[in-house]
Amino acid sequence: MTEALLTIDGLTIRDRVGASLVDGVTLRIPKSGAMTLIGETGSGKSLIAQAIFGLLPASFAIGGWLRRADGVSISFADRDRLRDLWRSHTMLLPQEPTEALDPTMRVGRQLSEIPPSDRCRVANALELVDLSPDVARLYPFELSGGMSQRILVAAAHLARAPILVADEPTKGLDPARAEMTVTLLRSLLAPDRALLVITHDPVIARSLPGTIAMLKDGRIVEHGSSEAVIARPRDPYTRSWLAADPAGWPIRSRAKHMAAPVLAAQDLSFAWPRQAPLFAGLSLSVRPGEITAISGPSGCGKTTLGNVLLGLTAPTQGQVSWAGLDPYADQRARRAKRRRYQKLHQDPIGAFIPHRMIGAQLKDLGAVIPGFDETARLPPLLERLKLKPALLARYPSEVSGGEAQRLALLRLLLLDPSVIVADEPTSRLDPIIQRDVIDLLRDCVERDGMAVILISHDRALVRAVADEVCDLGTFSAACAA
Repeated sequence: MTEALLTIDGLTIRDRVGASLVDGVTLRIPKSGAMTLIGETGSGKSLIAQAIFGLLPASFAIGGWLRRADGVSISFADRDRLRDLWRSHTMLLPQEPTEALDPTMRVGRQLSEIPPSDRCRVANALELVDLSPDVARLYPFELSGGMSQRILVAAAHLARAPILVADEPTKGLDPARAEMTVTLLRSLLAPDRALLVITHDPVIARSLPGTIAMLKDGRIVEHGSSEAVIARPRDPYTRSWLAADPAGWPIRSRAKHMAAPVLAAQDLSFAWPRQAPLFAGLSLSVRPGEITAISGPSGCGKTTLGNVLLGLTAPTQGQVSWAGLDPYADQRARRAKRRRYQKLHQDPIGAFIPHRMIGAQLKDLGAVIPGFDETARLPPLLERLKLKPALLARYPSEVSGGEAQRLALLRLLLLDPSVIVADEPTSRLDPIIQRDVIDLLRDCVERDGMAVILISHDRALVRAVADEVCDLGTFSAACAA
């Protein structure tokens, strides 16, 4: 048996009310190898990563041991000692890249703080993840979600920690760059290094060598070599998980709607100061009962276009129309219609107030929804989105990325929107929950007449669900580059 560089032994995690979140998980991360941890959204995958780094909320009860190859054992309850291992022994690529970058510091300076400091090493690391050295001069707020993720992968390349834990390393990346990230992760494997990769991306599960463990309801239900689990999964849930890839979804039947557009754009252009235009000469119409996809590579301007359409970022040129209203010309009318034009964020945790329980934040909607009755409206939506009512008693930091995304969608649906701009809405979801959420959006479109603008780089997903596709590469110099 290959020597384990790190062993997670009997890890248990319970929340503040005693509910079991992770139950007796034991994993061996092999020396010079990779352990890929897959599983359903909310099964505890990211909690395991947080436990390794001593980052779980203080209100959680933790048991079990972290055992290193040199014989050192550390209790998972000893958060301070676990944190002492950062960078020298362990390094985390977190699920939310924006939370790992200092918003006040340029990217290059943050990377140069990883010793040994060397400007050439920073430039080489950026090149490895297909980023120009000029990116070193940018601040995190000037990066797309995919670019932020690649910055963290570059940081992992610079670091010398023997244990690298990558939590959803391809989240937010287009297929080409996701493949590049997998290649980079493979290149990090060395005799003195090991990887624990936590993912819901079937591409990673099929691409990384080593072993796979399937986590469901906080327990390991299948464990074996990557080749064996992918080719001959034994557990029914593992088989369902692998079969839920969007590439196998049926294509949605498309019927052209003749209703007046609920949102339209004419000759839109946008450029950040002193930079080339992200897109130019773009026009589109979005009608009730339709799904319009905005596609293109990471960093291409997809999120910016969504913000322009929502009245959040003024275009450099052109016009936006909300059912005949220009939201940039009439601010009073824009405020009146604001509730009907909503965004499902790429970073759902950031859309919630961090120090207020989620249930309390949903109750706050009573201030903007006349006659809002949470007792009548919440239970059916919780059931449709496969969310446990107990989640309403947690803080945003106490839910998984996938749970946060579905809670954010629940909050939007309570507003009865006319248009939802869904910015990579499934990038944090495992394949089965991803399919369920897309099916729910389809249901809202088809049954309620809602319009959805789906921002996605997943070509298979776009092909399966979109009525119309706006390929930003047609309008964007950044995409063409």
